[in-house]
Amino acid sequence: MEASGRPTVMSLIGAVIDGQYRILDLVGEGGMGAVFRAQQQDGSYCAIKVLHDELTDDPALKERFEREARALFGLQHPNILGVFDYGVVNGMPYLAMELLEGQSLSDLIEDSPPDPELALDLALQVLEGLAFAHRSGVLHRDLKTENVFVARDAAGRPVAKLLDFGLVKFVDDERWGSSKKLTVQGSVFGTPAYMAPEQCAGAPVDTRGDVYSAGVILFELFTGIWPFMEESRIAMFQAHLTKPPPRIGDVYEGELVFRNQLEEVVQKALAKMADQRFQNADEMLAALKAVPRPVAQLPSGAQRISASGPQLAPAAAPMEVAPKNRQSQLVLMAVAVAIVVIAAAVAVFVVMM
Repeated sequence: MEASGRPTVMSLIGAVIDGQYRILDLVGEGGMGAVFRAQQQDGSYCAIKVLHDELTDDPALKERFEREARALFGLQHPNILGVFDYGVVNGMPYLAMELLEGQSLSDLIEDSPPDPELALDLALQVLEGLAFAHRSGVLHRDLKTENVFVARDAAGRPVAKLLDFGLVKFVDDERWGSSKKLTVQGSVFGTPAYMAPEQCAGAPVDTRGDVYSAGVILFELFTGIWPFMEESRIAMFQAHLTKPPPRIGDVYEGELVFRNQLEEVVQKALAKMADQRFQNADEMLAALKAVPRPVAQLPSGAQRISASGPQLAPAAAPMEVAPKNRQSQLVLMAVAVAIVVIAAAVAVFVVMM
């Protein structure tokens, strides 16, 4: 317990929060907070997420935590983590959530890369959850495999759930009672490997930014690596802004052939210009559902190229037809790259979560 009377994270073990949740043990801890396993009064178990005690005096971080609570309260969907309570104990905010057993999508891909059919099924589930969020007026803005959890339903089938809406933005901030000062235009928020070009440049992000991130996840599900394997933040920004993404089939050794329709979905989701992508997750979901099964032929001996191996050579340019003003748009992109590099040399704030 701090001198202020505010509990520290580890002092919560054994405590009862709001007379309802007995904290049992620590499940995991990140840069902003910690998650505990707790028991409710009826004997059932749940997860309790708290903001780190040293961060509770930061108004911006507290508001970000509260925004996540408001977002998840309004997003009751099988493919989104369920939150059923929110409160503050001695100045420490907390969320009460469903307790999940399983692993992150990132760990699943690293430990045992899914076969193409399971990869497609998980991608569809991610998009189902994201589409519901978009229809509800919520942008995620930090969509990545670490923020997707793979649990199991009663029948043992894998269920993907979107987590960590800490960088959430509401399409209508006034409707949700949110501060417009929390994100300042020109600041760069997100995880570089999954960020849309406009997000890398510090420009406003809408549903199409989430679509781009979903495209990176789709690529990673089928290949085990990101579209761009760069060694630095700035190089990653430049790649998102200027380099055409490789095709899924280019990441394999051997004669593995993916459906053209699947390649087209990925390439469109990863288009440099937002107006050339799917305009929201619903559009991307419909396109992915239309891909015929099986999505790939798997001849014996086909192997993925190691993520630690040489960087992939760029594949053909995205399949969509370029608009007439494509040249001027590319000029703007080149300017954006220069802005990003200069900004990084001065003061670019990137949330690495």
